[in-house]
Amino acid sequence: MNSKIRHPVKNETSLWIENLVDGVSGLTIKARHALFCGSSPFQKIEVFDTYSFGLVLCLGGTVVLTERGSEPYHEMMVHPAMLMHPDPKRICIIGGGDGGCLNEVLRHPSVETVTVVEIDRMVRETVQTHFPLFSQGFNDSRTELVIDDGYHFLSSTDKQFDLILVDSYDPGGPVRSLETSDFYSIVAGRLNAGGIAVFQIGPPLVNEDFLRDSALSVSSLYAQYKVSTCSIRSFPEGSCCFITACADQKGLDGFNRVGYELISDQCCYYSDEVHKGAFMLPRCVKRIFCP
Repeated sequence: MNSKIRHPVKNETSLWIENLVDGVSGLTIKARHALFCGSSPFQKIEVFDTYSFGLVLCLGGTVVLTERGSEPYHEMMVHPAMLMHPDPKRICIIGGGDGGCLNEVLRHPSVETVTVVEIDRMVRETVQTHFPLFSQGFNDSRTELVIDDGYHFLSSTDKQFDLILVDSYDPGGPVRSLETSDFYSIVAGRLNAGGIAVFQIGPPLVNEDFLRDSALSVSSLYAQYKVSTCSIRSFPEGSCCFITACADQKGLDGFNRVGYELISDQCCYYSDEVHKGAFMLPRCVKRIFCP
């Protein structure tokens, strides 16, 4: 996963991956060649070998996983909320078929069960074949994989969770039910007392209306919420936003120092200092949520 970047040489074939927001701006990645191309009942699934990011997984034409450089996303999706909660035992990951967030959750010794809800079985199979290091968490006895729509699973299960991580932002993608107005309410209903939810809401400056609407929906259901950012070079703007929410008024103010010491050496991007800084938003981002 941390192999040396191989730069292109003259006369090598050219294949470019576009990772764009609304088709108008974003990032291009030069690939050596395509390794896999298939279609599930939900979406096109592709794997490319690239110069800068190693292997890259694309779903529906969008880059969702890179062999090199995915650590900021997965670590910032998981660890801040895990360490805000005093004792996270039962975790649910919606849309975690790539295994990245699962691996980070399993670093925490307090975890007893992790339910991963992935709508597309072919995503799980593709990751297992081409990204074996990312799929390791699925072999852990604490992990349960459920092939289902996240909305349907949460609205029909009687399970309660300490953390719910919604790792499936994809406006217009196959999981349209996660974009409905009542999804945030369904998530809130499946949290234990003091439970925390994390929603990935994408790049901060291109989809301002979506981010603002997401914050408004969360603010009406949770007593406390915070917006954080992280830098990730494979995202169209080089950054990503998360909303972390809790039903308790001060549920996001804690920090489990002992828990942090247990996982800190395993992190590439996340640290206690990054934890503090991630919630200190640049003015241009803050004004989206506090106009």
